[in-house]
Amino acid sequence: MNKTLTDIFEVGSVLKTLVLCVLTIGLYLIYKLYRFSKQINKHTTLKIPNYFIVITVSLFSISLGSLINGVVNIHDLPISQSSICIHVVSSVFDVMWIIMVRNRINKISASNKGDILWLNPFLTSIFHVIYIQYKINQSAVKATL
Repeated sequence: MNKTLTDIFEVGSVLKTLVLCVLTIGLYLIYKLYRFSKQINKHTTLKIPNYFIVITVSLFSISLGSLINGVVNIHDLPISQSSICIHVVSSVFDVMWIIMVRNRINKISASNKGDILWLNPFLTSIFHVIYIQYKINQSAVKATL
């Protein structure tokens, strides 16, 4: 690929990303994944299918509503169990989306294991878009050197 990460993605505050992910109960995480995906789809041939994005966002919304309902009705075991099941399915799609974004960013940056811009799968799975934003910011610093 001839594009750099800063040609495709915006440099942004990692602290802001962290705070917003926590304060919005994960909504900002989904928003950032959506933005990353749209930028990937707009600037590269490594498309993330729009139907996958819609399904994942829908499942996240249903899961969040279900979890809130489960907490409100904590005394009702079947409701709590069903909310956990829905959350598991949603989480599987979220993880698949994060992996798609991670793999495409690694291809865009032409990074391999051990390179400074390589997105480590373990750190990506823990810190999600916070870590991805950090690596995008690192790309900007690397470009100025």
